[in-house]
Amino acid sequence: MRAVLSRLAVGGATLLAGAATLLLGPATPAHADTVFIEVNPSTILAGYQVALRGSCGANPNQAKATSTAFGTVTMTPEKGFLIGSATIPSDKKPAGYSVKLTCASGSTATTTVWVISASSTPTKGPNTGGGYLAHHGGGGTALLAGGLAAVAAGGALAFWTARRRREVQL
Repeated sequence: MRAVLSRLAVGGATLLAGAATLLLGPATPAHADTVFIEVNPSTILAGYQVALRGSCGANPNQAKATSTAFGTVTMTPEKGFLIGSATIPSDKKPAGYSVKLTCASGSTATTTVWVISASSTPTKGPNTGGGYLAHHGGGGTALLAGGLAAVAAGGALAFWTARRRREVQL
């Protein structure tokens, strides 16, 4: 009886999955209808080249990427995406520059490219976590010693427990 019920359950699940596939249709990629543009790297030194990647959804035609950082670039379809590249002039001032993709259909997308100068110095990262290291820095030696002490104590406790069990069994 269980075998019959099991077969009925498997058959019912198969029919349900088949019906759902027919009713809902095949899954489509998430980016199929999305219009977007990406700049890689998004932070660049003036005088270097950036890669542009975008999509105009299901529209495989060429599109234009425009920015005051590099002018206008024609992006061409390649493997489902729009691809292009641009060189940031070496005299471009450090700032964030808007990059706008304009599709043949009139759809648009925008992102930002950040141009920095060679003399820019990186800033220290944010204090995160609120713990000891975030405010006092360093402390690695004390933490390492504490960790080793905890491991040694755990090993000693395991040894003592194993030895005590042997004594009780005798």
